[in-house]
Amino acid sequence: MFGNLGDMMKLIKDLQENMEKAKEELKKEVIPVEVGGGMVKVEVNGLGEVLNIEIDDSLLSPDNKEVLADLLVSAMNEANKRSKEIMTEKMSSVAGLPTNFPGLNLNNLL
Repeated sequence: MFGNLGDMMKLIKDLQENMEKAKEELKKEVIPVEVGGGMVKVEVNGLGEVLNIEIDDSLLSPDNKEVLADLLVSAMNEANKRSKEIMTEKMSSVAGLPTNFPGLNLNNLL
């Protein structure tokens, strides 16, 4: 597959550089999530880092504490799921591998 060790080392170096570029792109990507009919909004980047949380004022009362907690959990889980999907897509394309490659977890490369 590789002509020599030098070619293989160059390929690895190129892959590392492409991964770093992809990581920077993921960091800039904004993924919006809304739950509860827009009462809770969360934005994360492609790395799963939370950028912003908006909560409707009607949820900020002691009577709505449990509802708010449930909506926050739901929003964060959905945002985390979407960011992982986008991250896997991006890293797979950089690595030149299909997103469903058996046993491959590209999220660990970040």
